[in-house]
Amino acid sequence: MHPALKQLFEAQLSFQQEDRTPISGNVYLGRTEFSPIKTLGMDPVTYTDEYNRWLDEVWRPDQTRLRNRLLKLWGNDGRYADLLKVIERDQLVPFIGSGMSVPSGFPEWSDLLREIQTYTTFPADELEGLLANSQFEEAAAQLAQHAPRQLFDERIEHGLRVEDASGIQGPISLLPAVPHLAVITTNLDDVLEHVYTQAESDFSHVLAGADLSRYRTLKDSKSRFLLKIHGDYLHPKSRVLTVEEYNAAYIQGGPPREELTLLFRTCSLLFLGCSLGPDRTVQLVQEIASSDGHIQKHFTFLKAPNSNPERIQREHFLTERGIFPIWYDGSHDACITALLAGLIPTGMA
Repeated sequence: MHPALKQLFEAQLSFQQEDRTPISGNVYLGRTEFSPIKTLGMDPVTYTDEYNRWLDEVWRPDQTRLRNRLLKLWGNDGRYADLLKVIERDQLVPFIGSGMSVPSGFPEWSDLLREIQTYTTFPADELEGLLANSQFEEAAAQLAQHAPRQLFDERIEHGLRVEDASGIQGPISLLPAVPHLAVITTNLDDVLEHVYTQAESDFSHVLAGADLSRYRTLKDSKSRFLLKIHGDYLHPKSRVLTVEEYNAAYIQGGPPREELTLLFRTCSLLFLGCSLGPDRTVQLVQEIASSDGHIQKHFTFLKAPNSNPERIQREHFLTERGIFPIWYDGSHDACITALLAGLIPTGMA
């Protein structure tokens, strides 16, 4: 019984009336309150039976039906089979972007910058112009220059701090159940740390900023690593937000560049919640792919554009960089969940 799946099971538990109509919330006997989880947990055998029934008769069939439909789209079946082989070879490294934190109530980066702008003297229309051209580094630099640094740092911290871990939602909760070597993220928030703690799979090492260079000497088969390549919201010196900070991070010899290059060449990355646009990370992937004809095959779960010509153009852009999309065409959370569910070994459920 993997803790990540146990959480999903308990999240859907509810009391029911005799006609199977769900009862919202807890129930009372006199003044004593009973929750569905606490009540079912009083009998471990019944709890396990109900969990197995839910897993085998509800959750797995639902995920399988959706996944089977998705795998019939645009070459997905072959790519998904390749991804499963990567897991068998123990070469998978998930690469997590901000889209995986959105279901837990966190803003996408552009929206956080808009929020921070309201505390600065930088004009909103100028910020929108930068965002429209994907100039996120320039936008962050301008906001940092038009507010006291302490205020800018506080807005970053308050915008990205997990206040209540029980509010973490979405497919990111399944990640600890998928076999992988390490996790990379561009996110500054601490969602992943809480997800792995809740799944009883705490990271052995969380490396950010200059500490990324320690990965090569610390890594071993028994340790869990989180590599926060753009830093952490709590430590301003580790963060990579502005043009100047990106230039320092991605220069030859910069820890983020060096560790990413190593992982791109030796592992297969699965990009989740990443826009994969013209950002520094994708530029680095392009450099590596152009110079190395034997680069590892990388993957992403990506929402398909509305038109076929747009999808083909997007696919060409990504595959030229060694990233092969597995497309979905429905709800982000439901589709990513179904695709991740198929990567969880049966014995881990």
